[in-house]
Amino acid sequence: MIRKPYLYKLNFKVKRMERIMKVFCLFLIISHLFVAQAQTIKVALVQPHLVWGDVDANLKAFDKRVEACEPCDLIVFPELFVSGCEMKKAEKKNKYSVAGRFEDVEVALRNWAVQKRAVVIGSTVYALEGKFYNRLIAAFPDSTILYYDKHNCFKKGSFSPGKEPLIFVYKGVRFATYICYDLRFPEWSRSGGLYDAAIYIANWPASRREDWNRLLRERAIENHVHVVAVNCAGTDPYGLYYAGDSQLLDPEGEVMTQCGEGLDEIQYGVILLSEKK
Repeated sequence: MIRKPYLYKLNFKVKRMERIMKVFCLFLIISHLFVAQAQTIKVALVQPHLVWGDVDANLKAFDKRVEACEPCDLIVFPELFVSGCEMKKAEKKNKYSVAGRFEDVEVALRNWAVQKRAVVIGSTVYALEGKFYNRLIAAFPDSTILYYDKHNCFKKGSFSPGKEPLIFVYKGVRFATYICYDLRFPEWSRSGGLYDAAIYIANWPASRREDWNRLLRERAIENHVHVVAVNCAGTDPYGLYYAGDSQLLDPEGEVMTQCGEGLDEIQYGVILLSEKK
């Protein structure tokens, strides 16, 4: 039997189309798996001008800032966001006053987290048995509260060091939390593959601005993690200037999002994390 040429050509085209469709279907399956495994976190960097020593004024101001936040997954405030970093011995009395408002601050953070359906993070003064702690509060949308007490403290400061690190998981991303001076201690920030993003909150003056930017980049690169860093901005009652430089860095140490120098503003960034198999 003689095979007709046109039938051979038609059969070849059909088989070729079948191969193309198989490759296309395989591509769709792989793409779907990648999307399913990718974790996305939208972050709000809240860089404020603080009203130093005035808890009520700061709570009122942050209430407005939170209300203005776009829908996101993580909202980060600076260190001691309801009082500012008052380290002088003469301010010890005020520290008792700020510590006495700890529950009010905790309630506010919990309410904001529920309201915005996001994790909200900031620190304030906590007192226990005559000791002060710089306590980071992580409030979750389900009203859960987690804590981290600043570990690395100034020797001549008025805060006692905490002992336990805090790593939590939200929407598939593992976060580690740190406060200000912790940034100078790489061993305390060592990931060891335990977290995907580090959060640093601070009251870091502009006189050490170069250190802030360099160390953030180093922590991102050496641990190969995203870094979320939020600092306050403006000038304190003693004339000390804070540039802010709140930013989101990728694991290569590149700045993805940054607040303007000295500005009271909110900037947004996205952490996109692909699950490693």
